[in-house]
Amino acid sequence: MKKTNQVTQIERVGAAVLEEVPLQHLSDQVSVAAALDKALDGTALWVLLGLYRAFAVLDRDQAEEVAGIGLSPLQFNILTVLQRTGQPTTMGALAGMLVVKPTNLSGNINSLIERGLVKRELNAVDQRSVLAVLTPAGKEFLAVHLPDHWRRLERLMYGLSREKRIQLVSLLRELLVSIEQEQERERAADHSEKKSRAA
Repeated sequence: MKKTNQVTQIERVGAAVLEEVPLQHLSDQVSVAAALDKALDGTALWVLLGLYRAFAVLDRDQAEEVAGIGLSPLQFNILTVLQRTGQPTTMGALAGMLVVKPTNLSGNINSLIERGLVKRELNAVDQRSVLAVLTPAGKEFLAVHLPDHWRRLERLMYGLSREKRIQLVSLLRELLVSIEQEQERERAADHSEKKSRAA
């Protein structure tokens, strides 16, 4: 059976991408998706798979790097976020900045407290919550290890010019807005449907 022009086009795009980043079997996945639904051009799937692949590789690299200083990536990110905020931060706000659930922070915060890098304080504004605070030891820890971390990031991304890095950040922001807008439309449609059923 002859492949459709659409699938052939996807394979050309896939081949071009694979010349730059070897992503095994992705061309087949995109071709199958496009063949099953003629309304798809496959590029959204390319974006998704490319993002997953890049994140998986970078995440594994970061995990191995910070393991050398006795931390998990989330624990390291907790420290750097607290450094950037420069003030005591609620668990909810910290979770939001880290894009994790507050319940995922508790054990990691406890580990950092045991090492003396973070401490908890009562929230004077809302005593139902506590604040995470970077300790002097935590600040010193980052002062020692952050420069090496930044230099490693520069080495990992040496293949992208400054202009391309800025462009990538801009595109990722646009993607995030697109995702959030679609999620909001879906929630609104779901809410409208539930109201119609209840009427």
